[in-house]
Amino acid sequence: MENRAFLFVNSALVVGCISMALVFLVLPLPPHKGLNKYRISLRFLAGAYLTLAFLETIVMVFELNEVNFIGIRTLTIASLQASLFTFTLITLINPTFITRHYLYKQLMPILFFVILYIFVAANWGSPKIVTFPELKLLAWHPAIVVRESFTVYYVFWLIYLVRLFNQQTRKYQEKIDNYFADSTSLRLPWVQYCFYAALTVGVLALLSCFMFTLQMLLFYTVTYTIFYLVFALYYIQYSRTFIYIEPAIFPPKNIKEEFQKINKRLMWTELKTLIIADKYYLKTGVNIEDMAHFLKIGRTSLSVFINKEEGMNFNAWINFLRIEEAKVMFLKYPDYTIIEISEMVGYSESSNFSRQFKAITKESPSCWRQTHKS
Repeated sequence: MENRAFLFVNSALVVGCISMALVFLVLPLPPHKGLNKYRISLRFLAGAYLTLAFLETIVMVFELNEVNFIGIRTLTIASLQASLFTFTLITLINPTFITRHYLYKQLMPILFFVILYIFVAANWGSPKIVTFPELKLLAWHPAIVVRESFTVYYVFWLIYLVRLFNQQTRKYQEKIDNYFADSTSLRLPWVQYCFYAALTVGVLALLSCFMFTLQMLLFYTVTYTIFYLVFALYYIQYSRTFIYIEPAIFPPKNIKEEFQKINKRLMWTELKTLIIADKYYLKTGVNIEDMAHFLKIGRTSLSVFINKEEGMNFNAWINFLRIEEAKVMFLKYPDYTIIEISEMVGYSESSNFSRQFKAITKESPSCWRQTHKS
């Protein structure tokens, strides 16, 4: 029964991986220079998916679903998978971060452990371990020491990848908030979901090193089969989003020179007065590029002005102005609905308006309106 389950799951994984790899290779993309890293990542993913399909085929043909604590195969694949998914996801939110040199540098420790294990196993052998007493008894065997060291490294590697991803996510969100007034839909939450799903698969792989039963292996295989397919479906849709977020993640150069030049000619008070008098911040979907064009200054200069003079990013400042305007609207038009007021102050979604209103005033729109009704 278990062999049939393994055969079915592994077959589904092989077929799915080959299918998605072909999609990665033939996926049509706009001839856009900014998508170069994304194109490279698609080819890299295609190779990784085909490699996994090949390995799973070998496992099925030679029936290699055997129990072995902290196996070098599991550790190697899990380490490479964790690296692969983290780096490809970071490429989406910061295309310039992952370079070839950086990638080689980060993968060197994994290669070191694999080569060291091959050398040690060739000279001293590598015992198969199926119980904890055996692991305790053979803990100081050279090959087991290498496998134990690899396991410790893998734990710290996962921690490092979590910190790295969160750091890059924060930077991405700062860039988005400094460019778009309505950035909620552009925060790419699916990228974070995919990362933490990959992390879950990585933790399961770690647990399987110590609870390596056929049932655990089957559960682990089903989990990363689903993950691989869902990840691929989301990843191939990124190019549509990139068109919108590109101006935010690729800021203009010569920031200091541009700001110093514009700062000599204009004062922020003049610009702010113009923005508020025209109520430009009420335009739905406004971004910092549009506003800078309206003011006839550079986008970077405007961003520096807002951050320096208002003490907040573009997104936060626009939302603050809109909520202040909404307060006036609530008092001026008591019969208008919350949805109507939200549209009047530039929000395309009333749920986003309510969320921003509560974040700024500490009250929901309906509660604030009731409190200030008199």
